[in-house]
Amino acid sequence: MKTKILTLLFALVCVVAMGQKKVVWEELAVSYSPNPQFMITKVEFSKEKTTLYAAYQYPPDGWFRISGESYLQSEGKTYAIVGSDSIALDEECYTDKDTWLRKFVLYFKPLPLDTKEFDFLEGTTLNDFKVFAIHEKSYTMPVTPVPDEYKADYAEEDVLAEMKYSDEPATIHFKAMNYRKGMNTEVQVQYVDLKNPSKPVDVDVRLDDNGEATLRLPIYFPQIGWASIFNVPWTSQCALYLASGKEVTVLIDMLHDDSGANSKFVGFKGYFAKFDREMYPLVVNYNKAFAETEGTNWKEIHDVATLMNAVKKEKDDGVDILKGFSCSKTAMDYLMADEYNPPYLDNVVADSLLNSKEFTDFVLRHYTKNLYSPTAVFGYPFVDASKYYVKATDARGINADLARYCYCLPLVLNGKDVPKPLIEDKNLSDLYDKYVEEYKQSVASNKEKITGNDHIHYLDMTDVSPDSILSTILNRYKGKTVLIDIWATWCGPCRVAIDQMKPMKQELDGKDIVYIYMTSSTSPFDRWKELIPDIHGEHYYLTEEQLNHILQQYGEQAYPTYAIYNSKGERTYLMTGFPGVEVMKEELENAMK
Repeated sequence: MKTKILTLLFALVCVVAMGQKKVVWEELAVSYSPNPQFMITKVEFSKEKTTLYAAYQYPPDGWFRISGESYLQSEGKTYAIVGSDSIALDEECYTDKDTWLRKFVLYFKPLPLDTKEFDFLEGTTLNDFKVFAIHEKSYTMPVTPVPDEYKADYAEEDVLAEMKYSDEPATIHFKAMNYRKGMNTEVQVQYVDLKNPSKPVDVDVRLDDNGEATLRLPIYFPQIGWASIFNVPWTSQCALYLASGKEVTVLIDMLHDDSGANSKFVGFKGYFAKFDREMYPLVVNYNKAFAETEGTNWKEIHDVATLMNAVKKEKDDGVDILKGFSCSKTAMDYLMADEYNPPYLDNVVADSLLNSKEFTDFVLRHYTKNLYSPTAVFGYPFVDASKYYVKATDARGINADLARYCYCLPLVLNGKDVPKPLIEDKNLSDLYDKYVEEYKQSVASNKEKITGNDHIHYLDMTDVSPDSILSTILNRYKGKTVLIDIWATWCGPCRVAIDQMKPMKQELDGKDIVYIYMTSSTSPFDRWKELIPDIHGEHYYLTEEQLNHILQQYGEQAYPTYAIYNSKGERTYLMTGFPGVEVMKEELENAMK
């Protein structure tokens, strides 16, 4: 009898314990989220509810809201939200002004205790918060096999394409596995656009409900493009060798692990498929290996002999690393050719050296190999080398045409009066003429749009040299207190700060203060003109070179940047990032004393 009682008591304890059982995930991973500012930090499962510990990180002047219609989904079933702590559902919430963080808790109907992974969704529309495949770090998501058709080797004709002009687009097809409703995934591709070869071009495409999309890019010359998934860590990238008239299909696994040097781009078929599959892991491993070599302090180099030794060492180190890789001959040929491109020296080497004849001779001897190659590695290094090539040679041929094009067209598009260079290739010459004419028409159209607006300064600044642009503008407002606000139409914090300062400007109305707003051609003109009527002040639409020179004088390269000058023309305040209305008002009042 005693044994039976003990057995019953033990069974009762087990039942109670089972009823109280809780499963906790302390270390989490997610397979995909288009909203990295929204984070799930901990999950607790019980028989009564599923608890999500969450955080939102964002500047405090921007609000967020968690919908009362939010739910979890797992294995085809949904689990509705039932409550929250630290925030109210369906109401605007703000982050802490110091930490930019807001922590809170969300409660849902209970998921099964043995759940391995689940999704959080406010809904499936574009702007809803969504996190897919939330799971413990220790759990390995099932791997979806890549179909054999996406593992194909090179076709026999796949060799590095010759540098020949063609206006046929390069075509990229994207196809995603494990695509779930609501992912609304955006893929970005960066490439060199001959409309302005000195600037990177990012083209976005959103996958449809089937996880598919197609991009047709006007690349004109063979080149590497870089594809990435928006808002996913840099590991989700791939390199694509693109050529006019050629097509490639890229396979994406939306649930592929991104915790290491991996990528959701898991397969390729079509033009240069094997090259694309090889290139990204090679670049990752190369960069990792190169980071372990002894680096060069470029700012300490002030003579060509030292520079030659430093660059030779870096190139030799790079070649030695590449020789240790196992890859196809085509990929190795490309990587070896890329070692002969000039490094980005403009931003790190002393100006006195950059402007010397010795440096130009050095670049021409050692870093323009690809300008003479029929399979040149065309990218930003090619564009960088072009200016030295154009200034110092009168060579002929397709690469000489392209070098002159890449050097001169950006100058024209930045407001310089540059004569058309020698471009013998008719197609490339016609393209140059087309883009110059488009630019001239846009200038004329923009001039017409601002006629009669004395506070808008656009064309009257185009003939001012970058090194004198700041003094020229300030001289217009001698004897006044001046607040300079360097902003951009695409800069969210800039525009929020402008709105927050409106009451301050009304309060200081009547004071001898001039508010000067500067932006550049990185802000689309029509969007700029659309926004400025609601911003009281003097508006300057500068060339990118002019605005960059002002930022360099301030020792900053970020938006927004603010500078205050007193009536004597002395700068009394400088700040990057909005310091708040009270600080700005105090600094203006100090400048007026």
